[in-house]
Amino acid sequence: MSRSGRSFRGAAVAALAVGSVTAPLLTGQAQADQRGVSVEVVASGLQNPRDVTALGDGTVLVAEAGAGSPTGCEPGRACAGPTGAIYRVRGDQKGRVLEGLPSVIKLPDSSGGTVEVSGPSQVVPNPAGGYTVLTGFGGTTDQRAQLGPDAARLGTLYDTRDGKVIADLADHETRNNPDGGEVFSNPWQFEKTWTGDYLVTDAGANTVVRGSNSGTSTAFALPKHTLPSGESVEAVPSGIARSVFGTVYVADMSGLRTGASRIWKVVPGQKPQVLVDGLSNIIDIELDGTGNLYALSHTKGFVQGPPLPGAIYKINLFTRQTTELATGDQLQGPTGMDLGPDGAVYVSNKGAGLGGELLRVTP
Repeated sequence: MSRSGRSFRGAAVAALAVGSVTAPLLTGQAQADQRGVSVEVVASGLQNPRDVTALGDGTVLVAEAGAGSPTGCEPGRACAGPTGAIYRVRGDQKGRVLEGLPSVIKLPDSSGGTVEVSGPSQVVPNPAGGYTVLTGFGGTTDQRAQLGPDAARLGTLYDTRDGKVIADLADHETRNNPDGGEVFSNPWQFEKTWTGDYLVTDAGANTVVRGSNSGTSTAFALPKHTLPSGESVEAVPSGIARSVFGTVYVADMSGLRTGASRIWKVVPGQKPQVLVDGLSNIIDIELDGTGNLYALSHTKGFVQGPPLPGAIYKINLFTRQTTELATGDQLQGPTGMDLGPDGAVYVSNKGAGLGGELLRVTP
């Protein structure tokens, strides 16, 4: 995988580990929704929050990637520790319902860089008990082994109830390297299919991987994106959503270039086709069940200085008209979202560091 793809390590995601980048804006399709929306902070003090899961009873779960090793780490080293967690909001009750999940931190060396943290990136309740957890990573199985026993489930999809590993994304990338680029795995999100299999986006490997009782396999690899400038960048798949009819939608961040992000539509038995392009750094997508797809931009672009604010887009699946919700500058490094039964969009905000937030955005 290229350096542009490696920059999405699921660690200090707000900076995306690319520093200051200036990129040309491609032709976008988004229109502005001038109606203001309500943005409320539901929870704060989250540790590197990642994806959000909104349940039918109003409960909201947030995957916390944690803080890596609880005892400190030397500059330039990666250190694992059981600091990942699941944060739950149920009415007035707020707090962590499961702690001790795997997490890893890497501190920059003397040459500079950013703090990188990986850990739980998405969680959903398991009907049999416990949770199904996807953990990010950023590397190979050899690198994982060097981190010790606390890192064993980094880069995997597994159940907390019995510890069963459903899919080992890091192992699959290390052994197969489906896209033929640099060997590098960084799982980000997953969807369960009607057959009981799981489809998982691997942002580091540029692939969507299938996990099932028969093993782990490549569902499909997303092709590189050739920009109008002629530059070819990695796809960097991120958000994934599935309709009741089995159609799968996958977002890709296209090398973290401004205006280059695409959303793919994958009809069962067919090759992936681009549904929408011209957006920026789409990190999550969700379907509302009424013909619309919501897309979360981690940042509208990079300029000299801090990244620009993020955004939420509402996309009509039939007309492909794209409308931006008027959230102002309140989305700062968002990393995940879900649609609640109350009609609100729940967003994990400030995804890099220990001051993360859960927001309720009400159109």
